[in-house]
Amino acid sequence: METVLYSLTSVLLRSGNSVFDRLSYGLRRQSILVLNFANNFVPFLLLAALTPLLPMADRAGWALYGNARLALFAVSVQGVAFAFSYGFRHLTVARVNIASRVGDVLIPLVLMLSGRTVHWTEYLFALAVSGCSLLAAGGGSDSRRALWLPAFFITVAVLVQSLCGELFFQGQPSGVASNLEVSTALMFWRSAACLVLLLLFGARGTLGAQLSELVVDGRARTNLLVRALFTVGNQVAFVMALAAGNRVVAWPILNSVTLFSLVFANAFIQEAPARREVFAVVAIVALAVLKAAL
Repeated sequence: METVLYSLTSVLLRSGNSVFDRLSYGLRRQSILVLNFANNFVPFLLLAALTPLLPMADRAGWALYGNARLALFAVSVQGVAFAFSYGFRHLTVARVNIASRVGDVLIPLVLMLSGRTVHWTEYLFALAVSGCSLLAAGGGSDSRRALWLPAFFITVAVLVQSLCGELFFQGQPSGVASNLEVSTALMFWRSAACLVLLLLFGARGTLGAQLSELVVDGRARTNLLVRALFTVGNQVAFVMALAAGNRVVAWPILNSVTLFSLVFANAFIQEAPARREVFAVVAIVALAVLKAAL
């Protein structure tokens, strides 16, 4: 049950971030690299400030930052963030989250490759979720073409993430202090990956101006701080859900940001979904909750 609770908490907070992403990447056309770096680095600072509060006996220390499997997992998580950023630049919140469900049919296979035993009911669950996703992909050919490319990027990213997550969390302690340290190190490596890409591919002439805008502009600063708080809670709940052990159940729920994202998007940025999409996202979340409860 704790896997379900942590996963749903992470989903709720990630859904709030989805609205910020759609506003930033899709509607305001802000830089994906700049915002991803800022949205990782500020939460890292907040989490790092909490580390001294942990009991000394429970701290893993700097050794955790040198864990290659954690670094690889962090890069894969950031890859998912970039894939979603691409989706939010081209699609509404509803269609991004529909596209994100395609990988669910393949995640059990990836987990089997990493040595985990997956029951046949997991495949039925994944197929049902994928079928619901296809229902929302109807419409004109232009609409389908716009959906499939983000779906491809997101699917590849979530598959790699699930494999890297399984490799890291096998045998990983699941205590609160340990998970908080893992979350902090995770945000450190995500920030580092974004910084490298920013220095390599960022628009050098406007890089300083874009970063300073996040600090000087009042609305941008408020959005950054609120999103950072959402990210801190999301990442801690995300790590705790995966560390709890039942990752075959956790991944479908963690990928089910659809319903809450649609509610927030409809409330704050007036992206009313089509009836087809509403039916699909409700069915997907219902399947995820039912599967977790059985």
